[in-house]
Amino acid sequence: MPNLVTPFKNQNILFIVTFLSVFTGFNTHAKPNFMRSLYMADKPNYKADEELSVVGEFGFLFTEGNSSASTLKARLNASQELKAWEYQIFTNLLYRKSTRTRRGERIKATTAHNFFVSGQADYKLDDPNNRIFVYGEYDEKRFSGFLYQAALAAGWSSKLWKNKKSQLRYSLGPGYSIAEAEETGNREDFNGLIVRAAMEYKRKFSDHATFRQFVSTEAEADFTKTRSETSMSTKLSGALGMKFSFMLNHDTGVAEGRNELDTQTALTLVYQFF
Repeated sequence: MPNLVTPFKNQNILFIVTFLSVFTGFNTHAKPNFMRSLYMADKPNYKADEELSVVGEFGFLFTEGNSSASTLKARLNASQELKAWEYQIFTNLLYRKSTRTRRGERIKATTAHNFFVSGQADYKLDDPNNRIFVYGEYDEKRFSGFLYQAALAAGWSSKLWKNKKSQLRYSLGPGYSIAEAEETGNREDFNGLIVRAAMEYKRKFSDHATFRQFVSTEAEADFTKTRSETSMSTKLSGALGMKFSFMLNHDTGVAEGRNELDTQTALTLVYQFF
């Protein structure tokens, strides 16, 4: 079988470096609100309370030697604040291909393939800090024993406070989850009622540095699924930034012999499209 890492590295690293160079060069010389200006021009009735935010993250890692691997990490966060509604959409992709030497033979295999997408819509009550939310997610994570996991929940959401420097929000409500597991060639379906709780804290230390802590849990009688992300993002130039993050995923429902806890530490480039 052909070697994956070397061709990928030789043919695409130059493209990635060139892309980032042009990307950052464009970002440095263009106006920081270029994308927002286009959006507002296309939407003349744009209002300040209809704040739109679209942020992309990209990370690449290449290693070569006794153990060769190529890793791609990409994320996209989108949110919009309207008069009566607030929307949030989050996607995350992690893909890793590794090549190792076994008994003198080079063998390549996919060692990580995770895809996650979630969305939440909050309807504001008379006090706009108090809302009713609807949340949905889909999680496809190989090597965990699950083919996929999905959940839908609704309930109460609230912003405990929000000012120029920090904000704290939470949501709590019942829901329903479904999942399909595969073990030793056999597939089994799981479903049941859950309770979902989530909390997000943001702290802006300056115009260039922001701290974020997010944690959520979905619990039912037989399993508990918990996600946590701790991150610090800094602004480099214009709309371009850098982010250091630590993610923790704990799932008590994984197959026997697999780890319940997955952690991920990443340093990624961040671009504020809007």
